[in-house]
Amino acid sequence: MTEQDYMAELARKGYPAPTTKTWEAGRLNADHTHDHALFLYILEGRMTIEMEGAAHDLRPGDICEVPGGLPHSEQAGAEGVRFLVAAR
Repeated sequence: MTEQDYMAELARKGYPAPTTKTWEAGRLNADHTHDHALFLYILEGRMTIEMEGAAHDLRPGDICEVPGGLPHSEQAGAEGVRFLVAAR
């Protein structure tokens, strides 16, 4: 998916404009939940998101939607990760 496609999908799903985040190599957010849904787009690097017993290995151009209230974890890859994220 291109960044332009991601932005169009954000609008279609009713998400606000995303913010850009950069995480250092190996950063781990252990199991947690959010009251809101998240919609991510990977710009650079890699990130693994684990939810519902499955690991999603995300690379540049990949998207991932995490429903509100769903337990999940997030970990940046060995080179770190830069991504867009919107919450609703």
